Order: sequence, then structure tokens, then C-alpha cells
Amino acid sequence: MEPSKFSNEPWFKLSALSAVYLVWGAIASMNDLLIPYLKSEFELNFSEAMRIQLVFYMAYFFLSIPCGLLARRLGYRKGVLTGLLVAIGGCVLMLAASQANSFHVVLGAIFVLASGITMLQVSANPYATSLGPERTAPSRLTLVQSFHSLGTTIGPYVGAILIFSLAASGSHEALSGTPGQGIWRPYALLAAILVFLAILFSRLDADPIGQHSTATGFNPLKLARLNPRLLPGTLGIFFYVGAEIAIASFLVNYLVRPEIAGLDHESAGKLVAVYWGCALVGRFVGVGLLRVFRPDRLLMLYAVIACALVATTINSSGPLATWSVLLVGFFNSIMFPTIFALTIRGSAPENVPGTSGILCLGIVGGAVISQAQGILADRIGIQLAFVLPLLCYVYIAFLAATFLKPNRAGDARIPI
Repeated sequence: MEPSKFSNEPWFKLSALSAVYLVWGAIASMNDLLIPYLKSEFELNFSEAMRIQLVFYMAYFFLSIPCGLLARRLGYRKGVLTGLLVAIGGCVLMLAASQANSFHVVLGAIFVLASGITMLQVSANPYATSLGPERTAPSRLTLVQSFHSLGTTIGPYVGAILIFSLAASGSHEALSGTPGQGIWRPYALLAAILVFLAILFSRLDADPIGQHSTATGFNPLKLARLNPRLLPGTLGIFFYVGAEIAIASFLVNYLVRPEIAGLDHESAGKLVAVYWGCALVGRFVGVGLLRVFRPDRLLMLYAVIACALVATTINSSGPLATWSVLLVGFFNSIMFPTIFALTIRGSAPENVPGTSGILCLGIVGGAVISQAQGILADRIGIQLAFVLPLLCYVYIAFLAATFLKPNRAGDARIPI
């Protein structure tokens, strides 16, 4: 079936975009497996291994605004296509890095891959909202984001098989070859899928008139003055992404500990899929709950429960420690869209793109918090180091109880 026959149909474009979100989620979740694998292969300590997340999420900090400006100039479809092409280059570099005896080469490939993901981030969200009436835009965005959650659920399970299967089968090929050579298989598969998607997007119709802009910037200080929620909300994104990624990054190394779950690396890697799967289920449940309860109160409740679960895993062992940390994923589910929506609430339409760009800078928390937790793990132990995500959730609860409270009746419920 020729894609060009349907290239002017919004449903076809939305389906293609959903596939991009799925692969994008799988790529992001692959870092959770690279960390324990490369830590062992290159004999790294925790803070050194966390450089994987540091490099990946620093791309958001350095490139979010430039990529946003580029996407506004190119249009959404070409922005997505550009992101796919850069991500393909990152996967190819990962194939080369798997044969190089250098952790720094791997980090360079990860940065290129993350640059493509950043371009996808700033292009795909507005693209999804543009494919239909404005009143149904939130539901379309929620739909495609659910495929991202599906990707983060499937990715660790498949990746654990592809990366750790040599050790699980008793083969010594990974040990006798170049350190890190076991990572080539998942990225070869991802590269093939990305090539298919790039071909698909190259054949879609051009964006409708009005999706391009020659604007070259915005004034962050003015936006912060106009919206007093912006800086606290950006910090909320920073701490949420930081906590979610830091927990995921340590799961494999945490679950292999005898006093926690005592699993082998492949089995522990598959359980990372449970963590992200809880977030997937939580997203669908949250869509319904957010239409019934005030978002700020639900966000505060979820943050408090996340605090309790992290405190439990710090102070327990065995199945209780295992499942308390995995269930945090469920309560992470509504945090990003709720903080995002409540922060831009009331902004003038012309200020929403700039406000969104500043909020995306907070995604760098995935780099900073995970790196800080790695340093803590080296000094006080991996279990006690979970106190850092706990403090992140404390801030989110504070944010929901203060800055994100509705100021007027119309703020009470926002479709997420």
C-alpha cells in the first residue's frame, strides 16, 4: 500500500507520528540498560556510568531552543524528518562505537542520538496538535504520548534480551571481544526502523500553510514576568524528569543486589519494563481522573504517594523494596502533562510557544539528577542514594500545593 495515497489524510499522519513516538520512547529507555552493561564492561563507578544520562539529557538543554527555532522555520513534517535523520546518524555511530575501545566514543554517539530525539520532541508535539480541530488537540497529544509510554515499556524488555542475552546463554563472546560490543544489536534494529519512518515522512504531504514561521526568538525574562508559574513550573519539570530517569537508571543495578531481588542482569532489565509499564497504565487512568478531580490536588496526591514509595524502598528489602520502587512509575504518569498544562494555564496564545520552549529546558533534570545520584551511590550506597528522588517528589508536592493552585474557577479543570 502506497503511503502517498493517504499522505493528505490526518489519520494517516497521526498514525505515522504515533510510530515515531513509540520508537523514540524505546530509544530513551535503552539508556537504562546501557548503564549497567557499560558500567561492567568498562569497569566504571556509578557517577561515571551516569554520564550516559548526563550526555543524553544535556542535549535537551543545549538544543531545545535552537531545534525549536529550526522546526518553526522548516515546518513540523520537515522538523520530524530532520530529527529522524539525525537519530539514524546517532544509531550508526552507536554501531561504530560498539567496536571502539572507548567509553567516550559511546558518549559522543549518544549525544548525536539525543540531538535527533530533541528535534523530534520540539517538532512532534505541535505537529500532533495541528492534525485536527483545536478543541480535540489535547486528546490527540495524549494519544501519541501513550505510544511513547508503550515504547518505554517494550524497549527495556527487548533490549534486555538483545544486550544481555550473551551472558544469559553462557557465551563468553562479549567478554573476549571489544568492551561494549554487545550494544550493536538493538541499535541496528532501531536504525532500520528509523530509516523506514524517515522514508514514510519524506512522502507525506507538506504542512498546511501557517505551520512555518520566520520568527527567530523570544524574550524569556518577559515571559517569566508575565507568568509567575513559569520558573517554579520549569523546576517542577526539572525535578520530575530527574527523579523518573534517576530511578530508571539505577533499577538494574539495584534489583541485582541480593538483599533486594537477587536477579541476574537480563531479568532485572526486563523488570525495568514493569516500571515504564506502570507509567503507561497510569497515563490512561490519569486521563480519566484528571477530568473528575482538580489536577493540582491529584498531582499533589501522586507526589506524596511517590515520596512514600521511595521512602519504603530505602528502608526495606526483598519484594517490598522491589515493588515499592517499581510502582513509582504509576505515580509518575500524570506529572509531566499536569505540570506542563498548569504552568502554561492562562498564558496568552502568542506566548505559549515560548513558554513551552522554556519548560522543555527543564528536561535537563534527567542529566543532572541522575549524575548527582550516581555520586551519592558511590559515597553512601545505591539504596540510600534514592533519597535524592524522594526530595524531588517533595518539591513537586510543594509546587502543586502552592504555585499551581487555580486562581479562578475556570482554572479548576484542564483537559490533559
